[in-house]
Amino acid sequence: MAELHILGQLHGASEFKTRSSLFCRYSFQSGPNWTVISGCSEGQTVSAKPDHENKVAWTQPLDIHYITKGIQGWPKLVLQVSCLDSLNRSWIVGYSCCSLPAVPGYHTIKVPCWAPAATNLSDRVKQYFLGGSHQLLETDLINLGLDRYKLHTESKGIIFLQIDTILRNLCQFGIEYK
Repeated sequence: MAELHILGQLHGASEFKTRSSLFCRYSFQSGPNWTVISGCSEGQTVSAKPDHENKVAWTQPLDIHYITKGIQGWPKLVLQVSCLDSLNRSWIVGYSCCSLPAVPGYHTIKVPCWAPAATNLSDRVKQYFLGGSHQLLETDLINLGLDRYKLHTESKGIIFLQIDTILRNLCQFGIEYK
């Protein structure tokens, strides 16, 4: 069987327009041909406040090992960034998804985040004074994107990943890598 091993870290985030603490929930999603043999397929970072440059450092380790019978459904990393204010209220401030690198070696990845936009004035006023944001009821929109074109969204920030990809026995499927 072919193998994929991902080692690295969810390094941090920047450009989120909040002074409150941020944390990130993550999950690895893959097709039916893929089986996790070690590692955690989901988790959450610590909560951290932005620094003077509006950057947040999480350094959350990532380590997952897959085996596969075919390359269809290549794994993706689904991310949800949440805000934690001084009253211990939390809400999601950004969604994102990225395909894991299919090339062996070290990769630095910038993942842009988005969130549903407030579409009318009363929603914008409520978000400004009370906090919170619109949230997705169906999180499959993040990685599948079937009906995402129907959403009004806005850019939120960037998540930084540092990943080492290790591939083994993929030549069985006609994939050559150098």
